[in-house]
Amino acid sequence: MKEEEIYRELLEEGLDDWIMVDQVLYLAGELAEQSGEPPREVTERVLTHLVRGGLMNVGDLGETGFEAWSGDADSVVRRVLESLDAVDWHPAGGGCWLANTPAGDREASGGTR
Repeated sequence: MKEEEIYRELLEEGLDDWIMVDQVLYLAGELAEQSGEPPREVTERVLTHLVRGGLMNVGDLGETGFEAWSGDADSVVRRVLESLDAVDWHPAGGGCWLANTPAGDREASGGTR
């Protein structure tokens, strides 16, 4: 598995529904196992690419549905990593969620950004 395949899989899943951070951890963990890299580094790169690239937002599920976190991409990624540290990298469905942006939907559908 390559990082590009992770981006594609997450964005394609994001066409239908919001994605638990657990899915990002699972896919990043598979790549880390193959590459010998620390899972945290792979996870951070994947999140940074998706959030900084404007393809996905990170947030929580609230009364209005998906509620994106505020802040720039770097602070949002840092917040995700800190929240994962707080649960020893085992969110078990209790972590944050990711949602495609319109650009992410276009990318997943084969369009251009």
